[in-house]
Amino acid sequence: MTRFVALALVLVLAACGPRAPTPQSAFDGRVSDWTREILAESPELATRAGVDEEVAGAGFRRRLDDRSPEADERRRTAALRRVAELRAISARDLTGEEAITYQTLEAQFAAAAEGAAFAFGGFTQLGGATPYAFNQLDGAYLELPDFLDTRHAITSLADAEDYVVRLRAAPAAIDGDTARMRRDAEAGIIPPLFIIDRTIANLDSAVSVPAGAQIYVTSLRDRLAPLTAPGADGAQHPDAPRAQALISQAEAIVRDRITPANQRAAALLRSLRARATNDAGVWRLPEGEAFYRATLKIETMTDLTPDQIHQIGLQRVAALTRELDVALRRQGMAQGTVGERLAQMTADPRHRYAETEEGRAQLLADVRARVAHVMQLAPNWFSTLPRAALEVRRVPLAAEAASSGAYYEPPSLDGSQPGVYYINMRSLAEMTRIDLPTQDYHEAAPGHHFQIALARERADLPLLRRLMGFSAYAEGWGLYAEQLADEQRLYERDPVGRIGYLRWQLWRAARLVVDTGIHAKRWTREEAITYLSQATGDAPGVIVSEVERYVVWPGQACSYELGRREIEALREEARNRLGPDFDLKGFHDSVLHEGELPFSVLGGQVRAWIATRAEEAARR
Repeated sequence: MTRFVALALVLVLAACGPRAPTPQSAFDGRVSDWTREILAESPELATRAGVDEEVAGAGFRRRLDDRSPEADERRRTAALRRVAELRAISARDLTGEEAITYQTLEAQFAAAAEGAAFAFGGFTQLGGATPYAFNQLDGAYLELPDFLDTRHAITSLADAEDYVVRLRAAPAAIDGDTARMRRDAEAGIIPPLFIIDRTIANLDSAVSVPAGAQIYVTSLRDRLAPLTAPGADGAQHPDAPRAQALISQAEAIVRDRITPANQRAAALLRSLRARATNDAGVWRLPEGEAFYRATLKIETMTDLTPDQIHQIGLQRVAALTRELDVALRRQGMAQGTVGERLAQMTADPRHRYAETEEGRAQLLADVRARVAHVMQLAPNWFSTLPRAALEVRRVPLAAEAASSGAYYEPPSLDGSQPGVYYINMRSLAEMTRIDLPTQDYHEAAPGHHFQIALARERADLPLLRRLMGFSAYAEGWGLYAEQLADEQRLYERDPVGRIGYLRWQLWRAARLVVDTGIHAKRWTREEAITYLSQATGDAPGVIVSEVERYVVWPGQACSYELGRREIEALREEARNRLGPDFDLKGFHDSVLHEGELPFSVLGGQVRAWIATRAEEAARR
């Protein structure tokens, strides 16, 4: 999955980002105004995007997002206002890219308004809603160490001073999350007990690390080392005293302010334990059923009901289970259920990398070779390739515990930074040779790197279009990319890897069943774990973390399979209408050329390509 998940975009910081465009029309000017408003409200998003102060406002690199209840209400009100402002504009006179922008913004703003209508939980201006102010996967206590380490560039002492200013704002951000959790609890919005305990464990773990060893401080110390270390002649750099003073200030801020803020967050959660239950779904919350319907619509861009999604999942699970049965029998595995046989494969040491640094190095080498092979073959499937480089890196050690198994971070908007495929190596038991190839195709090439990097390189698109995301489009493309790799025979000499591909497909189908099971059919956490264990045979730790992810991100897990279905349906429509004139490269260009789109707009783009292709064929 992408690091932005369903909520928005995560961009690598650009050293020199895009400047404010000169509006070409009244509509273009309005889009620029909305862009400035959104970025001014989120200095963290502005930093990720690499924009300048003309776009995001003066001093944004010294600020963090305001996470207080008051700011949350302000953002929700603005989201409701923006959708009304957009719909007040007549779209009849808009053509070309402006028409596409209008339609795309209408879907994005409407999604944001759907989430803004509920006065609890997490909310993002670019669409997305979660039920709890913070949890084991979300919150300032988790996000800010990574943000300051990887997004706040330090190329000068002034940048380091800005870093420390931002660090001073971190306690207020953590307290803002805590205040919203307290507000929600007063309205009966309390996470399940097992989520509370998992989040308390995360907070306690953060507090247990000495201030000087926390990433807030080590990141600053490492990046200022050229100033603080003696030169080759033993002389001290002129800025060494100031640099060392900033490091000391950072350590004091962490010790005296950030650690107490984390302790206050943990204390609030402990006080809520007595009122919490182990009921997993949002159905138990005030407005819970309406909230779930809204999140399903936001994440999947469909109007399918929970029951319809549940049935789609069951049917797809059954079909994939039958296909896996055949594939496993070909490997001499005929005894037991499909899930039991998959569990046997997962536990088989032949399919694992050694839990050593040598094993990790071999894993990275294998992944890099596989990605390079796909990039060599990609011109057979795509007319346009990303210009940005694609790198494979290990998730930093300090971030392993809280990070997902793998994720992709896009190149910077100006192209100065590559796209990066990160692999989490905390446990190589979770990164088997069975599943790894398919993960590569999803996260890197031809998956998210092609989908996201190509869009970032469309410098002519409005900045707001380049900042927004649609989970069903992004994750649907990632899942389609896995399917494409299978169709192009990349597993031809790797039958075990193809079993992994089928299991990944099975996982996404099972998510439809489990997500709707938890939030609409009132499944318990244990029922969800049992279902996934029996269906997928995956490692127990993977299954537990996945179920708990669905609990706090309702609807998002449904975006993968439903998005893939939409893209595949468009491809089959093109094949049927064009027959022998169908061109796979042209189809892929039509899907990727305009960046992330709602499926209502994407369908129009693909059908326009079909019409053009048919006209060209008629003239030949």
